Amino acid sequence: MRSARVGELTLALLILLPLAASGHLAPPGADPTAMLYWLARVTGVLALTLILLAAILSFRIPGLDRWFGGLTRLWSIHHVLGWAGFVLVLSHVWLVAAGGLTTSVAAATHRLFPPLDHGAIWAGWAALLALLVFLAPTFKFFGEPGYARWKRLHLISAAALVLALVHALALAAVAWPWWLFGALALAAILWRKLLSPRMAGRYRVEAVDSLGPDLVELQLAPVTGTPMAHQAGQFVYLTPQDPTLASGCGEEHPYTLSSAPGARHLRIGVKALGDATRALQRVRPGSEVRIEGPYGDFLPRHPQPRPVLWVGAGIGITPFVGAVRAMAERGESPHPSVRLVYAVNTRGDAHFADELEALAANLPNLSLAIHERNASGLLDAAWLRDQCPDLERHEVWICGPAPFDRHLRMILRAQGVPRRRIHSEAFHLL
Repeated sequence: MRSARVGELTLALLILLPLAASGHLAPPGADPTAMLYWLARVTGVLALTLILLAAILSFRIPGLDRWFGGLTRLWSIHHVLGWAGFVLVLSHVWLVAAGGLTTSVAAATHRLFPPLDHGAIWAGWAALLALLVFLAPTFKFFGEPGYARWKRLHLISAAALVLALVHALALAAVAWPWWLFGALALAAILWRKLLSPRMAGRYRVEAVDSLGPDLVELQLAPVTGTPMAHQAGQFVYLTPQDPTLASGCGEEHPYTLSSAPGARHLRIGVKALGDATRALQRVRPGSEVRIEGPYGDFLPRHPQPRPVLWVGAGIGITPFVGAVRAMAERGESPHPSVRLVYAVNTRGDAHFADELEALAANLPNLSLAIHERNASGLLDAAWLRDQCPDLERHEVWICGPAPFDRHLRMILRAQGVPRRRIHSEAFHLL
């Protein structure tokens, strides 16, 4: 948590840097026109700052995500910065127009749409158009954006950044913050899109263990050397290289590691939830995959003073599988006690249940409960209290679909578990 606060404090200082360097921190006075133009400059500076910082945060270098509390939290900050920057861009345009309107409609029109030889202004309009094209799928006008298409659209955001920098550098009184932030943002995009995939770890699919009709667990061995070091609950981006796959060859997706830290093979559970994951059920043993990571800061790295409750729904059980496997290798849990709840629709969906029950039988401070929705109804406070009578004393970790996460959080809060002791992991367009 300390490292996460350091990351957020650093980000807050960086947000203020271009504004302070350009001398726009203090308002000009009471004159309405001067105030509107000052607000237009402030919103413009902040808009570009936030959008550039959002691009910089796309670096996705293993380990640095911990400065922000893990990669999923970092991506949330990335999304918030991008959205806030876009809103400020629109505010900037409106304030420029409003400042001109204090003189005349013609003055406002001229400021917004000058002759074509005012290239800096038209570069700003082109940047806004590129942003609209890039962000359109997130408005969901045409349904939920496809993962692969959404990833490719990020290249348009790079064009928007370049055009916005052309706009800012031509008009800014102080240019060095834009050169600095612009170089970092474009370097992050270059790393993310071109260099990082080529430097990813090369692994070979050693085995494809079928755990059910829609779930396999891949066992991966490095082509050279030893498997990457990782902690229980972390995840990686996996890019299959098998050209015989019906879908998803060369396409990266995030998957939680289910292997214990230090194991001979990386293990990854893959549930058929879409075209790429469905195709990966039939990946050929011996084929190659590329692995980037590890990422995330989900499960605690140090012993907890409180008893621990883990709740995994469906494929969300995988980080806890890795943690239990690690506990079994040590012969004990580092925490005072661990209660693990495995939430599924039917017992047949509890694909890791047999292994978890066998491991729990030899770990005195671990208890396992399986909740079957079809048999017991929606998981509720009464069922949870029955399994965990002292619920409010626990530190809780949740991994599962977003609706399940929201439902369980409501139960926990109503049962007296403080918000600061509820932690969750969710993957959405990562």
